[in-house]
Amino acid sequence: MSDIEKLKGTALFRDLSDAMLAEFSGYFKRTAYKSGDVIFKEKSTGSTLYIIVEGEVVIEKGMDEEGREFKTLAILSGGDFFGEMAVIEGAARFAQARATREVSVYEVGRGEFYSFIKEHPDTGINIFSAIMRTVFRRLQHTSSELTMLFDMSRLLLVTHSSPAAFLSAVMENIPIYLEGAWNIKAYVYNRFNEEYEQVYARETFRKDLPALPPGAESGWLDDKAYLMVCAAEGRPLGCAVFERSEGLSGVEKNNLATIFNTISSILGSAMTNIEHQAEAAMLEKLRKTKNTI
Repeated sequence: MSDIEKLKGTALFRDLSDAMLAEFSGYFKRTAYKSGDVIFKEKSTGSTLYIIVEGEVVIEKGMDEEGREFKTLAILSGGDFFGEMAVIEGAARFAQARATREVSVYEVGRGEFYSFIKEHPDTGINIFSAIMRTVFRRLQHTSSELTMLFDMSRLLLVTHSSPAAFLSAVMENIPIYLEGAWNIKAYVYNRFNEEYEQVYARETFRKDLPALPPGAESGWLDDKAYLMVCAAEGRPLGCAVFERSEGLSGVEKNNLATIFNTISSILGSAMTNIEHQAEAAMLEKLRKTKNTI
């Protein structure tokens, strides 16, 4: 497939004619990055728009000054673009972009981008409209995730009898943030027999969710089902399988993966704390019983 055909397949340039796209592509530079390469760092200055040809890029926000811990904001793949605000506003990068596997991108600088827009204003309107639609969709996703986090924070303030009870409460609240019909099954890990035990089930369209794969990591099992694994302090705590009745697009899967990752992180910390609280309560009960004998 030629570079023109690949660009034509992206949402940003889908409405451009082949001739116009061929002219615009003359402003691009194609660059490859290896898995793990940082394409740009948070707070760095930049003036380049990136369009992903192949591979996957994660947009992540630093959680500490040392740059050791990051929160995933978005997962982008072929056809997606990023770095648009640096081109439009000349703003500093608000997050880091990192290749999660080998990536090929087209890069266009701010000067070249605006030179083309000035020469072809009608085409420029189409490009800006495509950028704004994507930015609006990303803002909707962020708004939904923030609302979900607010609701989960309220659950954290409630006393739960066990990690299983907390996990069930979270699963009961998640569906309102998921579009379409979903089946959900959740499990807690029993460290004594080293097995997962089901504690929650929501079945809206059929009753044959994919079997729980042993020892698997979080990720998509297929185009409909996602396995979310919760762990903390180096040990498993629980997991959940989410399956939608209809298949998901690549963009939908990437957006949902960031939400599931956020939920998994919160669950891991909260379930560990609930375990510690339950153990402390049991020790206190034993102490009082011993003192009364």
